[in-house]
Amino acid sequence: MVSVIRNALAVAAVLACVGCSDSSPSSSGTDASSAATSAASSPTPSSTPAVAGEIEGTGYSYDVPEGWGEPKTKVPGFDPDSFAVDLGDRDGFTDNVNVILSPAGELSADQIEASAESELSGAGFRDFTLEERVDVAGSESAHVTATGSVNDADYRVEQFYPTTDGQTYVVSFSFSTSVSAADRAAVADTVLSSWTWTA
Repeated sequence: MVSVIRNALAVAAVLACVGCSDSSPSSSGTDASSAATSAASSPTPSSTPAVAGEIEGTGYSYDVPEGWGEPKTKVPGFDPDSFAVDLGDRDGFTDNVNVILSPAGELSADQIEASAESELSGAGFRDFTLEERVDVAGSESAHVTATGSVNDADYRVEQFYPTTDGQTYVVSFSFSTSVSAADRAAVADTVLSSWTWTA
């Protein structure tokens, strides 16, 4: 069972997207690297910042905050089920959210929490914290945070794992370390509180 979880976490990339935002309304550049990680679930997200629009994925949809949206260019070698970025981010690390379907199908919060720290550490992440579980559209999700680095830029990851109908969805938020905990929570709450199962 551990190897199944390890393989799922290895494929469930946390995107560290440097320079992924649009530099003008009609252009964008990308430079990214990915690494492994894990999950979240307990109190229901409730914050509601201004919403920019809806992102649709395989069997789900969610809202993103004002100023966020799908990037105009793809990240080479990265093919998430859905992906949105802070289109106006100019601090050297583009805050983003991406969703990947777990290749292992369904993983419980207990399974994820049991392997998360070792998987994150093995992928070069540090400052691991296992947070309170969160309810996402009726699914109890694990919540894990950690710090990583790419291209000399540190970033903070918040990751959640909602599950329905035998499938776990790996929801990864990556932020510059200058983004406050309150601002990270506001973005995650916008997405997770609006999460809707569509199939």
